[in-house]
Amino acid sequence: MSFIAAAGAVVGVAGGIGKLIGANKAKKKAQAAQAKAKKEMDARKKQYEQMDTSNLAKDMTNKMENLTINQKGAQMTAQKSEQSRANIMDQMGAAAGGSGIAALAQTMANQGSQDAQKAGAMIGDQEAANQKATATEASNVQNSKIKGAETARTKENAKRSNLLQMAKGDHDAASQAVAQAQQQKSSAISGIAGSVLGGLSDRRAKKNINKIGVSQSGLNIYSFEYKNPLHGGGLFQGVMSDEIPQEAVISTSGYDHVDYSMLDVEFKQL
Repeated sequence: MSFIAAAGAVVGVAGGIGKLIGANKAKKKAQAAQAKAKKEMDARKKQYEQMDTSNLAKDMTNKMENLTINQKGAQMTAQKSEQSRANIMDQMGAAAGGSGIAALAQTMANQGSQDAQKAGAMIGDQEAANQKATATEASNVQNSKIKGAETARTKENAKRSNLLQMAKGDHDAASQAVAQAQQQKSSAISGIAGSVLGGLSDRRAKKNINKIGVSQSGLNIYSFEYKNPLHGGGLFQGVMSDEIPQEAVISTSGYDHVDYSMLDVEFKQL
């Protein structure tokens, strides 16, 4: 292996380690954000489940059912009529025997009774109107309160629903950030392996080996998996160390690794 290739490998290692450190930090930060977002989402979900949807009008009462007939007017009419008759008869008592006086007394008594009836009716009508207006206004107030409570509940429920959706969006974004950080970490590890060791390319360390092409320089290109998952998980593309120029081969710990910077084949995960 040339000095230039070795130097390039060292530079690649440094860059890969830097990326790995950054990816680890990003992953921890993303995981913390994910946990926080999940806690917020769970809290909002609980609030959403506890929303009050009971019937606001279930306790409404009929404000008109307890209205009573106003008897004050009738009572006042009877009292005034009786008093009027008594007063006239007292004043005319001395002349009760005369037909003219008796007729006049009867006329006056009748007039007094009519006046009393009119006055009593007017008072009774006013009191009945007041009672009706009071009951109507009470019903209007109650309906307004229920309508206001229903509007407030609708707005509150909409707000809680929106907050739940926002919390879910934050959680999804945090989860995506965790996945991206993990992908960056895996990429950094692969980069380190490719720079330090050029990728473990010893045939003995691989399985499911399949030829998928040939490079411009005539090197066979294979797809394969590593037997040991510590070397990498999934399907990879690369060469076999026993088929390439030996100056590109690095032997460490009993296995061959390849400096792909010296080859026209890309080592990558498929």
